[in-house]
Amino acid sequence: MIQMNTGSGKSITYQANDHLRMKSLFLFIAFLLTQVKVYAQETVALRAVGFDAGVHRIHVADVLDDRDEQYLGTHKNPNGNEVKLYLDKGAASSIKQFYAISLPHQEHSKPIYIKILALNVQESKRRMNDGIARIARAHIDVVFLEKNGGKLHEVFSIKHNEDQVFGLEDKQGLYVTHEKRIRAALEYCMLAFLNNYQVSDQTTNHFTKPEEGYVVDTKLGQWFNLVTIKGMRSSYFEGYGISYTGFVDNKKGLIKPYEASFEVTWARPGIAAENGFKDVNSFVFRPELYFIYKRLARGIYGSLSANIPIGYEILEDFEQNNSFNFVIGLGASQGIRCIPWEKQGIVFGVDFFQQFETSKVYSTDFGVELVLGINF
Repeated sequence: MIQMNTGSGKSITYQANDHLRMKSLFLFIAFLLTQVKVYAQETVALRAVGFDAGVHRIHVADVLDDRDEQYLGTHKNPNGNEVKLYLDKGAASSIKQFYAISLPHQEHSKPIYIKILALNVQESKRRMNDGIARIARAHIDVVFLEKNGGKLHEVFSIKHNEDQVFGLEDKQGLYVTHEKRIRAALEYCMLAFLNNYQVSDQTTNHFTKPEEGYVVDTKLGQWFNLVTIKGMRSSYFEGYGISYTGFVDNKKGLIKPYEASFEVTWARPGIAAENGFKDVNSFVFRPELYFIYKRLARGIYGSLSANIPIGYEILEDFEQNNSFNFVIGLGASQGIRCIPWEKQGIVFGVDFFQQFETSKVYSTDFGVELVLGINF
């Protein structure tokens, strides 16, 4: 404790421990702030572009935003910064103004109301025939309502995805066209509503719901990047390899990943000598020929592949002379991949493989691979 005398004869007591406690509290608060990820905000303004709504005596009286999170999503802007995207002036106001261009409020037009259950923009990657591409999506889920007896009643509901394909490197083009896909999704929903709208007389509108709806995926499948190493052991050789696998998740149906691997192997003890060599080492690149995943449960995938191993063997005889042998063949594998964490984390699995090769040591081989890597 420190005591200081003032000029008036009074003393001030300064407790050093209080200072330490305040410093500790400040450091603790600073630590908490570093753990909270703060995103900047950017807005998307809908262009004032109308669409052909036909002749209908309705107008959008109000739009209700019923989403828990009232932003469009978190994305990287062209500068590489993660930002939260919002519709300019808010979703409710923006959508009402957009529809007012094509369905203006007129005398005797009937008011309808719209409730937004979901509205977001998404992006992912997808394997296409000519390589990996970026996919952009605007997803919307809205309900159309009318007011009877002072209460709103649901008359029509619809979900819709507006997708667009971009080149893998066209991040700028994808980002700046979110607005276009949102407008297209809004137009589609309104036209679907109007197509189920009938007029019975001058004062009463009747709406008919579709007898059968269609399933709309609410979210683009997540793209996974896997880099894995594998320990290999077969009847004739052992070694290791490194692989890259890229695929977009899909809860239903088959997944078609992209994969390539490079392997370094050597003959197991005794195998080289049985074939007249002191040592045999091989270096093989293994591009896929046919490769599929099937989602068995969340984070667990079954795999099936066919591939073409291409490479060479270095064969050392007992006189220490080296020779080279070109290797090509046909391989297949069946296995399991476990990806416990979707965003990033470890990956592990096991594969059973069979292959035919132009090796000097074997022509047919069977083995197992243990796989460990990362997902990012």
